[in-house]
Amino acid sequence: MSLAMKRPLPEPTQTIQQDPAAVVPLLGASTSARIYKRIRLTARKSTGAPPSILAYVNLLEDTAGNSNDALQVLIKISDAMLFDESEFPEAIRKLVEHFRREPESAVRVKTLSLFGDLAAETGIDCGVLIDEVIGLLKGETSAKVVSQGLYALERIGRACVLPSVACTNKMVFFAKSKLFSPSHNVQRHAILLLGRFVLVSDAEKESLELIGKYTDSADARVRAQAIRSMLTLGERGVNLPASMYARACGSLSDDYECVRKEALQLVYQLGVRHPEHLVKVSKDSDQEVRLIDDAFGRICNAICDLSMHIRTLAAELLGGMTMVSDEFLHQTLDKKLMSNMRRKKSLHERNAEHFTSGEWSSGKKWADDAPKELVNAEAVSLMASGACGALVQGLEDEFLEVRTASVNSMCKLALKNPPFAVTSLDFLVDMFNDEIEEVRLRAIYSLTAISKHIILREDQLETMLSSLEDYSVEVREGLHLMLGACKVSTKACLSLVVQKVLDVLLKYPEDRLSTFGCMQRVGQKHPEICMSLTPQLLQDHPFFDSAERDVEDPSYICVLIMLFNAAQHLPPMLSLFPETIVRHYAYLRDTMPNLVPHLNLGGQPAKLALTTSTGSRQFLETLLNNIQSAYSAPQARQALLKAAQENLDRLAEIDPSFSGTANFTAVFFGTQLLMEQLQVATTGQPTKAPLKDCLAQLIRKCLKLQNLFSSLTLEDQLLVKQMCLRASALNLVLVVKDRSQSALAPCQLLLHIASDASNFLQENSALVADSFTSAILTKLAAVGDPRPGRVFREILPVVQAAAPVVIPKINTNIKMCKAHILEPSESSGSTDNVVKVTAGLIASVPFVAELENLQESQRQNLRLKIKYPDQNVHVIVPRRRDLKKIMTEQGESESHWRLRTTVLLSHGVWTEASPVDIGICLAVRPNTDLELCKPVKVQFAPKPVKRGI
Repeated sequence: MSLAMKRPLPEPTQTIQQDPAAVVPLLGASTSARIYKRIRLTARKSTGAPPSILAYVNLLEDTAGNSNDALQVLIKISDAMLFDESEFPEAIRKLVEHFRREPESAVRVKTLSLFGDLAAETGIDCGVLIDEVIGLLKGETSAKVVSQGLYALERIGRACVLPSVACTNKMVFFAKSKLFSPSHNVQRHAILLLGRFVLVSDAEKESLELIGKYTDSADARVRAQAIRSMLTLGERGVNLPASMYARACGSLSDDYECVRKEALQLVYQLGVRHPEHLVKVSKDSDQEVRLIDDAFGRICNAICDLSMHIRTLAAELLGGMTMVSDEFLHQTLDKKLMSNMRRKKSLHERNAEHFTSGEWSSGKKWADDAPKELVNAEAVSLMASGACGALVQGLEDEFLEVRTASVNSMCKLALKNPPFAVTSLDFLVDMFNDEIEEVRLRAIYSLTAISKHIILREDQLETMLSSLEDYSVEVREGLHLMLGACKVSTKACLSLVVQKVLDVLLKYPEDRLSTFGCMQRVGQKHPEICMSLTPQLLQDHPFFDSAERDVEDPSYICVLIMLFNAAQHLPPMLSLFPETIVRHYAYLRDTMPNLVPHLNLGGQPAKLALTTSTGSRQFLETLLNNIQSAYSAPQARQALLKAAQENLDRLAEIDPSFSGTANFTAVFFGTQLLMEQLQVATTGQPTKAPLKDCLAQLIRKCLKLQNLFSSLTLEDQLLVKQMCLRASALNLVLVVKDRSQSALAPCQLLLHIASDASNFLQENSALVADSFTSAILTKLAAVGDPRPGRVFREILPVVQAAAPVVIPKINTNIKMCKAHILEPSESSGSTDNVVKVTAGLIASVPFVAELENLQESQRQNLRLKIKYPDQNVHVIVPRRRDLKKIMTEQGESESHWRLRTTVLLSHGVWTEASPVDIGICLAVRPNTDLELCKPVKVQFAPKPVKRGI
């Protein structure tokens, strides 16, 4: 008998029920009282219905007395998990009956685990399932089964979106009744259930204290879970009192790592929540310190733990304790206990204590009247000696995880405490020599983040600049970013930086763009020092004319970029520039406008920057108003749409901040123009361009609107969905009229887009669809069997009489995903730069590109596209590790990425070198991709194999 029983169907079709149901407003209904209909879509599939869960459950009745067979059936149910939800109540009832008569505990454990799986992966009624599980566990004697049942209850409770108070109270009451079980697993899962579902008001009264008692349990797993449940209650909003601090500190010395790990986090939470609460240094001392300071010292002490995981966690937690006192904070960088970490008593206090003690020197014992303050330092210190130099200890740890966490914490603390930033500078500089690249990068980025608090000295620069020759391009670019963010103290320091950067540029010419950006920021931050170095850097003699230097020399360009950006903030520098520099400025200003600023050179006044945010918006508003005024004139409207596309493309180039809005509007107008042209073809009139080409362009533009733009408002999203619905309807009508290809795929596409638009309108009830969308959805809802021919006849009148699309409102927040290929450069396409390789072998071409406004959801769709001269196209999926976020002075960029990889080229023999196109695109559909930039050309010449004599 087959386990997967299939339901017989008259046709190989599957009915798809939309959940929530797709609804369509009828054309005759008013806006205030719209009538909705459910859309029933039928998608043809080759497979049958999903297996019936009852078929599996019925097999349990045939396994009476055989627990092994029952266990195998339960495993098959757990592996399938795709069932008709209408069968769940009956299936649960039969599973419960089988549970009651099953003698083997392993089968009962698997049954409870299956209940948890059903709740987590299906839409089963969790309230009923909770009652059933609690009822089964009340008479259970096996600790394993009870433990699994408690865990299943926790999974079921988490699967509930909004569990009722009655359900949570039942679970909490049952968990409390199992706290006194002799089994540690039962206790552990009962505490887990309490921490997850006890009411906040009840937890503050009694549950928190009840859970806290189990931190003294004999079993380490119970102690760890008790602390974890207290942390969970704190995350849910329960006030964790400062009185718990002593109990948490006691757990820090536990023998088990799991307990120490949870106790460390509890100490951290208490310190952050009650920073000003005073606690005693020790039990027999009357000295008090702030709770945040004492917690900071104890977490510092955990950096000396034997476990690497504890040391890593301690180093991470230190970064969040920014309210710690300065003396405690600075002590972490010094392994010697500071003298001011001891509390000194005044002479009056010492005399008063000596007098009240009633003890006098008898003279019989040597030095019995010695000063009272000469006692053991560890006995009176406010901070444990093991915590001294804690961050230094973390930076010197043998594991890179601990070192990385220590660097991150040092950066977070330095950002909040400028004096600590100055003190930690030397330690961060030392980490530039770490053997692990990740640690070096983290130290560089941390120093970049705290650059506003520090000024570099010459001895520190020597260590930093020595790392510029690192083999890793990411380390070199990180150092360029750091040098551009920091300030140096003297003229000699700046000269040292410039000389070293130029020397490294000769060794690594591929770093020129990063070097140019570094020199730009260096000039902006040091205008006065740059002015004093101008004659030296330009090699300008006071009496003799010097030879004109090559303006294409990268080293010379670096110097000019730095001086021009310095002159922007210090105009008197312009008088030091010779005439040749003026000509070179005009050339660089035209070729590198993003690196060379506007200057008053050559008698020309400085150009004012365009007021793009205001002027661009006014221009776009005027453009939209003109198109709206020609709403009833088709020919004038189409002429305006064509002109608007060109103007918007130019606006996107002029104003980068407005480029997303301009590009979105331009693509929208292009889509609308194609639709109006194709709408004429539905009436039988000929079109200027081939019909298939116009349809392909229309579909591509719709895909661009859907996939390349982000930060759209709900109104913008509705316009895009309505535009795609129009395009799919036009596509179906024209394909059916053409009769040269199957209309099944266009029909299924129309049904899918209609369902998506209907669901979107249902979820956002405040939005109102246009007349075309309402009519199409109404027609589709009335179609019982949506076959292409019938759908075509229903929507044809609506498509032919469709009114123009509503013009989108101006949204300045729209961003467009696009790319810039840095390597290979445009010069790689010249005949002088040819990649030569033996035919059939592989040539590697370095590829570097920067991507703007790439969303996390688009990363997996990123592709490299290689097109050979014989029209062969290869699409490559880049490795995930090759795509990283671009670092800035403020940290990681949110949506800007850099792709650094290697493209492999190979082909048969060619007679001469020919260009190979390498581009970057997004794969949005099978065999469909959207280019993010213009591809670059690389001259490729596979040569024949040389035969030996």
